[in-house]
Amino acid sequence: MNASTDSRIPVSIVCVFNDPDVLESCLARSVMAGIVDAPQTEFLPVDNRDGEFSTAGAALNHGARLARNAVIIFVHQDVVLHSIAEMERAAGILVGQSEIGIIGAVGIDHRRHIVGRIRDRVVQIGESASVPRDVDSVDEVLFMIRRELVLSSPLSEDPFLAWHAYGVEYSARVRRAGMRATAMDLGLTHNSLTTNLDRLDLAHRKVGEYYPELLPLRTTCGTVYKGDGPGGLNRTLRRARGAAIWWGESWEALALGRQTRMPIVLADIRLVVDEAVRRGQKRGLRVVDVASAPETSVDRLVRFDRGYEVNAATISGAQKFVEERSADEAVLVSGLQRHDLPQLRISRDTPHTIGLWRDTGLWVLVGIESKALAPLWATARSRPFAGVMPERWISAWTD
Repeated sequence: MNASTDSRIPVSIVCVFNDPDVLESCLARSVMAGIVDAPQTEFLPVDNRDGEFSTAGAALNHGARLARNAVIIFVHQDVVLHSIAEMERAAGILVGQSEIGIIGAVGIDHRRHIVGRIRDRVVQIGESASVPRDVDSVDEVLFMIRRELVLSSPLSEDPFLAWHAYGVEYSARVRRAGMRATAMDLGLTHNSLTTNLDRLDLAHRKVGEYYPELLPLRTTCGTVYKGDGPGGLNRTLRRARGAAIWWGESWEALALGRQTRMPIVLADIRLVVDEAVRRGQKRGLRVVDVASAPETSVDRLVRFDRGYEVNAATISGAQKFVEERSADEAVLVSGLQRHDLPQLRISRDTPHTIGLWRDTGLWVLVGIESKALAPLWATARSRPFAGVMPERWISAWTD
């Protein structure tokens, strides 16, 4: 049976939290705002400040047992939901299509394509998917399961999967059972302040041991291969793939440099933006998402005691935000295409850096002197063709 994509099913939103300030400023605030239009949806935060639950699975399973609605959403405490109504529509699809075992806000398919459009910290990532698309696995940031399924087959409480890969494991579990693991647009901002990779490799290895028939298994944090471990062919292949990505980015940066007459850095702005704002001594950060939907705008967030907000805008709107930027604010313009750059019309007298990264696209950071930021892109990985092509050749090419 297929449910109409317009049908809505109330959901139970479950999260485990250890920082009430983060919970209140992100998830709780957005849930309370959205529930106005979704009064039957319920919010079940599980308090783990005293360490009562040793794994995420144990805490989330506890919340699931308290839930009363037919679909349960498991989500991180530092997530801002853009629309509860969209969550309920996705729940309607899940209830109406029994072949689907799990729907995530973001996942990765067998071609290594990120599926599901979300904002990860300060930039949007993922291919838009208005209906569920099959993936190898979903990310733990947000996923939904039918209540009857998760009660009969709870999330893993394996200590190896304590805070990692429990969504990956559940994706593999439903696939083994003949159901679909899927991802689709659910609309969220993940205001993560950290990148926790501790014991992630062990969690992936454990999932690989559980589901050898599904290997290689792609995840948003890397691929789980058969016989994965320190050294070996798989790690060599990963390094080769990374080198190929860098080579492609370098050619793109060279073309952008010719267009802008500026050096282009190769950097994942998600990982360095907070340090960039600190080095620039700015009190806050405004992100301008070009061509994203208006409902994805978010205000009154905080990143390391600095104000942070996001505005969705056209390229002309982005230029206006840049022009009206206050002296103690940095502006990050993201979601750009190459043809957008001339329309920004940023004066050379205005401090700005242009950057590129395969997963996050083209970006411009405005308001911080390049000299202050130079240490952030000092490695060869951040410089196009570093060690392969002499710097003077690159300069001559872009002049």
